[in-house]
Amino acid sequence: MSKSGKRERRQVVSWIQEKPENLERYARMRAQYTFAGMPNTILPDRRLMMRRLVVNFALAGILPLLILSAWLLISRNKTARQYANAVHQVEMLKAQSSASVTYYANPGTKGLIVLPDSSVVRLNGASSLKVPSCFDADSRELFLSGEGYFEIKHYENWPMNIHTAKGVVVKVLGTTFALSAYDNDGELKLTLIEGRVVVKEEKTGLEHEVRPLQEITVTPPQDNGGPDGKVTAEIKKANVVQNTAWVKGELVFDNTPMPEIVKQLERWYGVHVHIVDPDILNYRLTATFTTESITRVLDLIRFSSMFAYEINGTEVYIRHAN
Repeated sequence: MSKSGKRERRQVVSWIQEKPENLERYARMRAQYTFAGMPNTILPDRRLMMRRLVVNFALAGILPLLILSAWLLISRNKTARQYANAVHQVEMLKAQSSASVTYYANPGTKGLIVLPDSSVVRLNGASSLKVPSCFDADSRELFLSGEGYFEIKHYENWPMNIHTAKGVVVKVLGTTFALSAYDNDGELKLTLIEGRVVVKEEKTGLEHEVRPLQEITVTPPQDNGGPDGKVTAEIKKANVVQNTAWVKGELVFDNTPMPEIVKQLERWYGVHVHIVDPDILNYRLTATFTTESITRVLDLIRFSSMFAYEINGTEVYIRHAN
């Protein structure tokens, strides 16, 4: 073999050994050249044919060596490539989780959301839920403002954390529960239907485990409405019917104070309620509504409490009857 032939062979061998893709490319080129001599095939361009002949000639004496080298290279890299692919998939999951979508249920509406893991969330009026486009490999992270009814798929080693503006995180594995955490409420309330959840105070790290048919009420520090600058948490038997009535389209008041009634009416009907006479805020109401209009609800309040009301667009004014 001439010096130029040896030099070309070394160049080709060096090129093939740079990466596995080059070996695959060479194999395709050799196969194409071989098939080109068979009947009923399209012959390649003359210059391309000559280039392939040079490559074929350069490798004529080292094909067994190439086969052995290729086998060793593929065997050595097989596990590494599998590991790299697995790492790449995990990194992609984490990268995708940085992109998110925020869902809104405007006042007077309800929303239904299917999460990336097939879990289902129902949003009450005036609520929002921030959801990543894809959960990462370690945990499922959500951000709730308002009220939602969660039906979470169970995965033993894939917990869900629901963050709220109350400085409280709800840690979930798989369960059904209602969670109310409106920004303008002084407390957070969780009602557990089935499964198991842990409510964690972010500032102190204190955790409270909630069992089925229990409800927990967490009041943040005083600057957010809590007493004495301390977080308070109370766990008791849940009033499941009242706490989840909105999911079935029911508006339930059970000896409910007027300030709470006002907030629920605003969220339910998409109105702004103005209490003209402040002492009206001391009243309470017990009633259940389903498909009634805001006018029918206000009529009941008027008859039972001797109030008067006025509706101007989405503005509602409640005062003492003359």
